[in-house]
Amino acid sequence: MGENNISSEIKLENHFTLKEEYTKLQQDYAKLEQKYNDIVATQSCGDYTGELTSFSTRLSLTAASLYGRNTYSDINIRTISKIFPAHRFVLHARSEKWQDDALCSIHELDWSDIEEDIVLVLLRWIYTDLVDLHHDGLTLDLIKVAHRFSLPTLLGLCEKALVSSAGIRSCVRFYCVAEEIGASTLLEYCSGIISTHWNDLTCEDFEHMSGPLLFKMLKNKSKNPLHSAVKLEREDVVLLCINENSDTLRQLNSAG
Repeated sequence: MGENNISSEIKLENHFTLKEEYTKLQQDYAKLEQKYNDIVATQSCGDYTGELTSFSTRLSLTAASLYGRNTYSDINIRTISKIFPAHRFVLHARSEKWQDDALCSIHELDWSDIEEDIVLVLLRWIYTDLVDLHHDGLTLDLIKVAHRFSLPTLLGLCEKALVSSAGIRSCVRFYCVAEEIGASTLLEYCSGIISTHWNDLTCEDFEHMSGPLLFKMLKNKSKNPLHSAVKLEREDVVLLCINENSDTLRQLNSAG
């Protein structure tokens, strides 16, 4: 077995070992955080000595109980095929995008450009703080929506979930989304995987990356961006390489 293959296997083994450790830490943290929240909620509901905490807890429970209900609903959310009842005060509490000046004069929010399953997941989190992030595709769509609606808490949850599940075959796709919305932690993590496993990545891994972004990446991670663009079968990036170096090419032709 050649040295390159041995080195690649060692890097791959180290990557998955670190990934398993990181995932375990994330799971332990999530369990601890949930346990803490359960204790606080139990104490607050059973012991009214802390009036502020009790009110906050009851307000949260009230908001959660209104999820999907018409009770007190004062605004609707329209998807491509359904209309969901919503509540201005809940939306207002979640994001600066939904402050008084944005919602006071309207009776409906148009979310018809968002997949309906994403809307359901988003509304459930808005009202209950509960979200299932075990599917990468859903999490990628959700993190974009979290960025669009200025929901940093949800964005952070999605980012942690994607970091813990990122792998060789998914790192480029995650990198594109992270770059698009400015998710720095996910961007840095995926960039590290890409650098470590650069020689293991294929044309298919980069097929959905835009030409300018791939060109920028090749300049940072490859000694010969033009050669790498040809290897990845990306004519658009080859043209970007040629255009950027057009002056140098003209000088070479003149000298010849």
